[in-house]
Amino acid sequence: MKDLLIRELNKMMKERQLSRKTIGLLIQFSFRLLGLAINLVMTRIYLRKCNKVGKMIFTKGRPQITNKGTLIIGNYNSIWSKISNTRLSAHSGGYLEIGNHNYINGAFISASCKVVLGNNIKIGPQTMIMDSDFHDTSDHNKEGLSMEIIIEDDVWLGARCTILKGVHIGKGAVVAVGAIVTKDVPANAIVGGIPAKIIKMKE
Repeated sequence: MKDLLIRELNKMMKERQLSRKTIGLLIQFSFRLLGLAINLVMTRIYLRKCNKVGKMIFTKGRPQITNKGTLIIGNYNSIWSKISNTRLSAHSGGYLEIGNHNYINGAFISASCKVVLGNNIKIGPQTMIMDSDFHDTSDHNKEGLSMEIIIEDDVWLGARCTILKGVHIGKGAVVAVGAIVTKDVPANAIVGGIPAKIIKMKE
């Protein structure tokens, strides 16, 4: 908590190009703390349908939460709904877990089976992560296949990319804007295209 406050104060000093603390800065900082406190309370209300919610989670805008299974959110996450609403859905029997220090901005994450996100993941607007086909291709009234999705630490998912069922994305991988990922992505790979293929490996 102390580290968060110091980081926020330093951020304000940098924004205002100040080399030392002033009375005016401290007054503005107090108002910012009040705003953060209100945000924490509102976030708890927004996420009340989750089974477990960690500490220091912030939202911008109101996310849409559907939970008929298990939905767990870890610590120090930012869940933005400014460009489009973030939608988190754990369907009946589904398990959705979001780790720590993640940034989710206007994404749709749906767990009919199991979706697990690690730590320090950045997810761009209108990204879709779905572990189910929802419907069978030969019979629309029949339930489609579901397979778990695992996204490891330090992954970056660009805007409007799609992660489909059964995919495992390795640590440090990057998925380009608009890519559709249908197969596993190795650690530190940069992938893009439809379907997504390895463009290069990070150095």
